Amino acid sequence: MPEARSELSDLVPRELAAELLELGRAQGAGFAEVYAERAVVSAFTLEERRIRSSEYSCGQGVGVRAIHGQQTGYAYADGFDAGDLREAARIAARIARDGAPGGPPRAFAVVEAPAPFTLDAPVTLTLDPARKVEMLRRADETARGHDGRIHEVSAGFADSSKSTLVANSDGLWAEDRHFLARLAVTAFATEGGIRQHGHAVGGGSIEASYFEGPRTPEQIALEAAGVAVTLLRAEEPRAGTYPVVIAPGWGGVLVHECFGHGMEGDVIRKQSSIRASQMGRLVAAKGVTIVDSGLVPFSRGSFRVDDEGTPAQRTVLVEDGVLVGYLWDLLNARLTGNRPTGNGRRSSYRDYPLCRMTNTFIEAGSHAPADLIASVPRGLYCKNLGGGSVSPADGNFSFQVTEAWRIEDGRLAAPVRNATLTGNGDDAMLRIDGVGNDLRIEGSTGSCGKDGQWKPVGVGQPTVRFTGITVGGTGT
Repeated sequence: MPEARSELSDLVPRELAAELLELGRAQGAGFAEVYAERAVVSAFTLEERRIRSSEYSCGQGVGVRAIHGQQTGYAYADGFDAGDLREAARIAARIARDGAPGGPPRAFAVVEAPAPFTLDAPVTLTLDPARKVEMLRRADETARGHDGRIHEVSAGFADSSKSTLVANSDGLWAEDRHFLARLAVTAFATEGGIRQHGHAVGGGSIEASYFEGPRTPEQIALEAAGVAVTLLRAEEPRAGTYPVVIAPGWGGVLVHECFGHGMEGDVIRKQSSIRASQMGRLVAAKGVTIVDSGLVPFSRGSFRVDDEGTPAQRTVLVEDGVLVGYLWDLLNARLTGNRPTGNGRRSSYRDYPLCRMTNTFIEAGSHAPADLIASVPRGLYCKNLGGGSVSPADGNFSFQVTEAWRIEDGRLAAPVRNATLTGNGDDAMLRIDGVGNDLRIEGSTGSCGKDGQWKPVGVGQPTVRFTGITVGGTGT
């Protein structure tokens, strides 16, 4: 990413930030924080060969947080008017108060943290609207030309540029810049009254040259169209509990949902996650290591510092099947005597930070992916997963499978549609009996919701085999 320093330090100079922090602690808060942001977003959608919508928006403002114990006050102002910012600080102070003024903040020290990767020509700063629309038209034509059964195509392009600044009463001063872009294509195919669709995405925190290769609009479109056509001849899944092999990359959404949310510091502190009492216990099969890392190159879930100014880091959650770590934001770390792990994230300056994942994945194992399929006499190969849900309290999950294949005698026999995977994360992870050596982290498209806030994330895994997962379906 380009140099972290931004124009925000001119709009919110240190003298003003220090004044806001002192105001935030004026009624007894033990900690105060200022978060400033400027963001530019553009988006285009193409349907029926025409541009259906376009968007260009700018957002900017400052949020002030005051904390007294478990009590948090938060207020924000749109823009950078000093009077509005002072009023936001006073409001936050009145919510988190104890009577005695906290005094001025410590002297600021700039957070020195290396960027996990650099971008010389981010999409947002390089491609003009005409180039973005051109890519959508190329994708549309390619998908339609793939097969005569493709009758409809929808394509969208979105990108954003965001600058952030964090200052707090402990003396922290941190700035960062974030660049994201995504091109998505959905192709619809029909034959004999059957209608199916395929979806493919490219993007991440990327250079403009990314869309010239490795992921051109044509490649993304062909992938979407290919899935749609393949599913026209797909069969319904066989219901029951049997071996399931999940493909690398986006299949990691299963771990994100089943493990990640239950490892976040707020639910651990409140003892509302089944993981809160499992530290040091075997929670996955031997050989399974699960990591959350904000350092993955070019992924949506990566950054130099989180939205509280804590440097991004790699946190091992499960090592060789044993639970060894949790994810911590600043507040929950302070309340539990832990150190923050770079997992304090917020949707915008209008939101207070929550404990959130970054890029969550299963580490590579030693098995050849083909061998994991070859040894299954009858099962299901899940090439791509769709939406899903999980309950952190008990670990029960349900996931849609958007593309799958029936495994017969160790080979992929026929495509399958409308499959669902259900079970319990605590049980399922213990049923892993093979981890491939083909780790792939999907950092182009994921967004995770929590308490009404959405943040970009990455998920990943190598090919993983489960001895048994319950598959919902009507086939035989």
